[in-house]
Amino acid sequence: MMELVSVGDRIEEGSYEVHSRFHRAVNLTDGNRLVSLVDEEIGAGPLNLVVRGLDLSRISFLRIDRQVILLDGRRLGIDPDRYYRSGIDLGYGRAQAFWENLVRFGKFLVEISPPKSLVVLLDERRMEHFRPGFERVVVERIASEVGKVFAGDLLGGIKSLGGCGFGLTPSGDDFIAGLLIGMNLLQRMYGMDLSSSLEEVFQASRSGNLLSDTLLYLGKEGLLCERMKNLIWALFEGGKEEIRSHAERLLLVGETSGADLGTGFYLTVQSGPWFWLGNDRADRASHRWAQKGGDLWS
Repeated sequence: MMELVSVGDRIEEGSYEVHSRFHRAVNLTDGNRLVSLVDEEIGAGPLNLVVRGLDLSRISFLRIDRQVILLDGRRLGIDPDRYYRSGIDLGYGRAQAFWENLVRFGKFLVEISPPKSLVVLLDERRMEHFRPGFERVVVERIASEVGKVFAGDLLGGIKSLGGCGFGLTPSGDDFIAGLLIGMNLLQRMYGMDLSSSLEEVFQASRSGNLLSDTLLYLGKEGLLCERMKNLIWALFEGGKEEIRSHAERLLLVGETSGADLGTGFYLTVQSGPWFWLGNDRADRASHRWAQKGGDLWS
C-alpha cells in the first residue's frame, strides 16, 4: 500500500514526465521545473515527494493538483501535516559551540568523504587519488577558481566554476550550491542582506542543466533538503556524534555531490561575515546580535 510520507513545500501544481531515473529517486519535469519522487532513505526536500511502498522503476507520469497527487493514474491525497518546511530556521545559538562544531565538521569532511571529491581543497594529500592528466587538470582549475572566489573575485571565480568538474551535477555546481547555502546561513545569523550577491552568483553559475540550475536556485533561496537542514541544526545544537552522523548522511548524496556541496558550505561559512561585509559592517552585525539578548557571535 502506497503512503505519502512528505511533500516538499516548493512543489507546484502541474503535469510532470520522467527526466532521469535512479535506484532511490525519479526526477520528473514539466519542462521548466523539477519534482523528485524519492524513497524514505533519500528523505524530505523542498521538491521531494517521499512515498512509501512505491516501485519507482514503474513511474512514468505525475500529476499534482491542489489536494491530490496522481501517479500513473493512482490517487494519493495530500495531508497538510505532511508538508516539509525547507527554509533555514534559526533561534539564538551559542557562538562558541557553533564555531567549534564547524571545525569538527571540516575534520569529518577530510576524514570520511569520498577520495575523488572537492574535499581535496581542504586536504591537498587527496590529489594522489586523481589520475595525472585530465582529472588533475580539472581539479587544479577548480582549486584556482575557488581561490579567486575567496580572494575577492567572487563572480570571476564563479563563472569559471559553473559546469566544471565531474558528475551528473558537475562538482563545481555542487560547490556553488554549498556556497549559496552558506551565504544564506551567514545572512540569517548576522542579520545582513546578501540578496544582491546571492542573485549575482546564481545568474553567473546557471548553465541550462535543469538538475544543476534547480540545485543552485534552491541554494540561492536558502531551501534545504532534510539532510542539510539536520546538519545545520547539529552545528548549533548537537555534539560530536550528531555532527558526524549528519555529515555521513550528507556525504551519501551522489558519488561526490554531498561532499562537494559540504565543502562549498564549509569554506563559505568559515570565511565569516567579515569576508562578505568588511570588518566595520561585520562588527556592527555582531553587536546587533548581542543587543538582541543572545550570545551568538558575541
